[in-house]
Amino acid sequence: MKSRLLPLAIALIPAAALAQTTYSRADIVPPRLNVCSQQQGQLFDRKAALEMDQRDIDRERDAIEREASGLALEQRNLNSADTAAVAAYNTRSAAHNERVAAHNRYVNATNRAAALLNGDSAEFMRYCDTLRYSRR
Repeated sequence: MKSRLLPLAIALIPAAALAQTTYSRADIVPPRLNVCSQQQGQLFDRKAALEMDQRDIDRERDAIEREASGLALEQRNLNSADTAAVAAYNTRSAAHNERVAAHNRYVNATNRAAALLNGDSAEFMRYCDTLRYSRR
């Protein structure tokens, strides 16, 4: 009798293994509408462009700081009795001040663009979250 049960038990093991159920913890995400995917790509492109502007701003800020240090050293060593040297220094200082003003305008424009991007990103998220997609 035992000799018959052993082959039967061995034959049933694969069937028992097939009966085991596993559950995936993966979230089921519905497909995203093309309009949302395309707009998200545009937002990523704008963010990348802003990051390039920020790198340019950082480089220009560093150059302005070096130039300011050079002007400060030059001013300390400036002979105020030498009118030509004072005039040349004032010209370089005025050019530096204009460079700083232009840099500040660029920073302000970039900050406005970043604020606009943040607002557009938030609006995009609200918009795409309200869309319902169903396959028919």
